[in-house]
Amino acid sequence: MVVLLGSTMGGCSLFGYYKVEKAERLPSSESEKVPLPESFEGAIDLKGPAVAALDVAMKDFLPPGRKVQWTDGYQPLEECLSRRETYDALVLPYGDGLFYVSFSPDIERCGLKTAILDGGAEYVVDGRGRILRVR
Repeated sequence: MVVLLGSTMGGCSLFGYYKVEKAERLPSSESEKVPLPESFEGAIDLKGPAVAALDVAMKDFLPPGRKVQWTDGYQPLEECLSRRETYDALVLPYGDGLFYVSFSPDIERCGLKTAILDGGAEYVVDGRGRILRVR
């Protein structure tokens, strides 16, 4: 019985199951040394529906645990494009509850100078969290 349970759990990743990893936190003795900003001047203000649209698009574009496969198999580029922090995002509210979300990679963050023509995506997401269009 234990073997059967263990073998079925290993197959969960085949069905899109993944464990959401919690963010790492510093111990309170270290975190207290990190200064807090004096104001929110210069902050990016995303309202709730825009945050939700960004989340829906990012989970579709680069789901947690997914590794990008590049056409020529260049591993440093594949590793770079598999990291969410490689991408810049634009979120544009427009129309009646629609959001345009665009992802574009900045591979120089990975120390790469390779030019790529297609590494991002564009989404239209509605206020109900449905993806209406992808390009």
